[in-house]
Amino acid sequence: MKQLITIVALAGLLVQTGCRKQASDTKVVKVSYPTIALNGDKYVSLNVGAAYTDPGATGTDDVSGSTRSLTAEYSTLDVNTPGLYYMRYVMTNANGYVSRVGRYIAVTDYPDDVDLSGVYERTANGVQVNLTRMARALYKTDDMGGAGLPDAAYFAVINDSTIELGPQLSESIGEEIDGSSGALSITATDTSYQYRLAAPGYGTALRVFVKVE
Repeated sequence: MKQLITIVALAGLLVQTGCRKQASDTKVVKVSYPTIALNGDKYVSLNVGAAYTDPGATGTDDVSGSTRSLTAEYSTLDVNTPGLYYMRYVMTNANGYVSRVGRYIAVTDYPDDVDLSGVYERTANGVQVNLTRMARALYKTDDMGGAGLPDAAYFAVINDSTIELGPQLSESIGEEIDGSSGALSITATDTSYQYRLAAPGYGTALRVFVKVE
């Protein structure tokens, strides 16, 4: 009988141990992102062959409040070749969340007295986009695909018939994008530009935009 009681007692102890909840180290982390403030201009236009030194940026950890100086962790800049280039700055906060900010640089000798800004319409579907001059020969479209989406992209005007998108950081989708077949047409009655996109979620169709305002 004594042996039976001992076995029953041990079985009860095992059941209690198995049912006991384990201590949890789970921590709830709020999703938030650090900020990056560029030193100098975000949009830069250089003549071909001009020297350029990265002025850097300042990153602020929104969790700890600490700040640190940043240099571009990636750059495509080639001051001797006309085109659009970018520098990418990255900051990670104490919770591991990452922010990325780009600086966009046009390398071109295109004159300063030309402004192509205005409202353009994509010929394939009638969607209107806004083109804004950010610096000499450096432009921003607020809808790179002409698809009614707020995905911005930039291009440099190289001459009266050529524009260059080049690899760049799309801050709206958080991915690097590229473009090809960039062309510009300026006549007495018409201004238009076109390119093909290489971007996540976008096809490679030639996109043509004609100025309407």
